[in-house]
Amino acid sequence: MRQEKTRDVTIPIITPGPWTCDTQGPRTLGKRDRAWFNRGMRHLKPFLLLILAVPLSAVAQIRTGVPELPKLPGSAISAPAALTSLAPALSLTPSLAASAGSLSAKLPDEAPLAAAPAVTPAAAPATAHPVAAAANDEYDLSERLSALFRNLDAKYALPADSLTAKVRSRVRSQLLAAARDYAAPEAELLETVAREADKALVKIQARLDSGSIDPSAKVRLSASDPEIPSTARHTRIGVYPVAADPFQWGHLLVALNAVGELGVDKVVFVLAGDDPRKPTMTPVEHRHPMGQEVLDVFAPFFEYSPIAVGTTLDGETNIFRILALNPQQGIEAWYMVGDDHYRLVDKKGNPDTLPKLERNYREPMGHSPTLHALKVAFIRRESPAEAVPTDLEVRFLNHVGFEASSTQVRNGQHTLMPHAAFSHARNKGLYGVPPAPVKE
Repeated sequence: MRQEKTRDVTIPIITPGPWTCDTQGPRTLGKRDRAWFNRGMRHLKPFLLLILAVPLSAVAQIRTGVPELPKLPGSAISAPAALTSLAPALSLTPSLAASAGSLSAKLPDEAPLAAAPAVTPAAAPATAHPVAAAANDEYDLSERLSALFRNLDAKYALPADSLTAKVRSRVRSQLLAAARDYAAPEAELLETVAREADKALVKIQARLDSGSIDPSAKVRLSASDPEIPSTARHTRIGVYPVAADPFQWGHLLVALNAVGELGVDKVVFVLAGDDPRKPTMTPVEHRHPMGQEVLDVFAPFFEYSPIAVGTTLDGETNIFRILALNPQQGIEAWYMVGDDHYRLVDKKGNPDTLPKLERNYREPMGHSPTLHALKVAFIRRESPAEAVPTDLEVRFLNHVGFEASSTQVRNGQHTLMPHAAFSHARNKGLYGVPPAPVKE
């Protein structure tokens, strides 16, 4: 073997015949030498590329996220197939990959071999965001809610075994049951309910700590209730007339906020009776028991009144019927209604909430003008721009952070419905809720 230098590169040249040592120094490659060199390089080039494949693929993985190629036995790799599949990882141009394939195709006596499997791009790295995890079916909604509950416990601490902590526990049980039983539970909605409930309960706890509210205060809410001895302390209540067909989380969170914002001892829900003018309304025999089950979740801050059963009287009348049941007890009553009623007349030209309440307060309806104070809390929905003249004290309560109505529930958005209502509806075949699956 002797060394020849071409273009400042020393290259070993293999010559036929016996090995000899050329002492004449470097010389120009001859035609036969170049032919031998080129033939050798054609044979070596594919194997050099395969040797470089592993480190280059590792570099490609670091730079591009493409996973490392699977390890295969040598017998399973053919040069053309391997180089073609390795081209992306090696950053080879198509022409170079084709060239390498054509060279290896000229190798003598090569049997056809199986092609290497195609490289599957790596999946996007998993993130800690629960939505992405749920999309990959790797994150259970119940676990997601439980993780949120732990965060809320740290942010909105409540005394152990307190009334507020017990209500929070029952609310969370409703949310977890919804995640388990609803056909298509809306995760973000359930999380919003949990957050809003905790915010409201913290405000209620502050009221309890200051002694400004007493949820144990008793008020007669129907003619069948026993007489209640009067107390020197004025009882403060919110009166919230609703159809509850069915209850939805908007009703409940607004009322929970009212306890903390208005400083009432409790909110009394007056569920509407049957109304022949509304033939599609779910009958009292289903609506009221279902409503009571929902309100029990929030006891003692919520109470149910059946005073509207058997009547078609409006809420502006029923609040005075409740006051009349407590003639000797001082009561401060907040009438709660949506701000779409913050106007003098309704769409039909009839007096709306404020004029009706003022008229009824002046009428002899069994209430005591000296013992009973009447105020109005409008729930923000439309945010009216103009003030309505009135002699009554008026406050505005913020609505919850999502659209909510009983109509949406009836149209199939069942996540808006507490699980207590859902369970009742499932048993009675209401609101399109499918029956419970039969256990095998």
